Amino acid sequence: VWVNKSLIGKMVKRDVVGRYKGSVMGLLWSFLNPILMLLIYTFVFSVIFKARWGGPDESKTQFAVVLFAGMIVQSLFAEVINKAPALIISNTNFVKKVVFPLEILPVITMGAALFHNAISILVLLIAFFLFNGYIQWTIIFLPLIIIPFVILIQGLAWMLASLGVFLRDIAQSVGIMTTVLSFLAPVFYPVSALPVGLQ
Repeated sequence: VWVNKSLIGKMVKRDVVGRYKGSVMGLLWSFLNPILMLLIYTFVFSVIFKARWGGPDESKTQFAVVLFAGMIVQSLFAEVINKAPALIISNTNFVKKVVFPLEILPVITMGAALFHNAISILVLLIAFFLFNGYIQWTIIFLPLIIIPFVILIQGLAWMLASLGVFLRDIAQSVGIMTTVLSFLAPVFYPVSALPVGLQ
């Protein structure tokens, strides 16, 4: 990774810019996507399903902030893991035509996902500040939480990318698994909402 850091940087930039190439709003979608998903999930889970993190007097804005924090973690995991099994298969031009370090393909995917994740974290911090008037000082510990998580996801991405070459069904099953995990993990509801045996 260190030897190819320049190539990784250029390809991450290409991936980020290429995602919104041809669209009128371009990179602005990086801000709009998480906000729109936050509004939809907040409406469905706090208004329709009446889910709450705290007590019955909890505001919808507080629910939205906590929900968004969970969505950021889940979306980073899902984005990288869902793309990993097809990385080598979908980049056959790198495999067959040139000498290319294939091991950096999952790193490039992680870099692009981290860019979008950083924007989502910025949106979260702005929302938290607007709703509460302050930002918790414990935000300084955020890298201690994210770095081990990124290492875990990167390892899984390397494993799935290599397995995806031989077992094409992995790409389908991983997509189902990340969807199931998003609803089984306490992202949209508190752990206390589960039966005691499952908590």
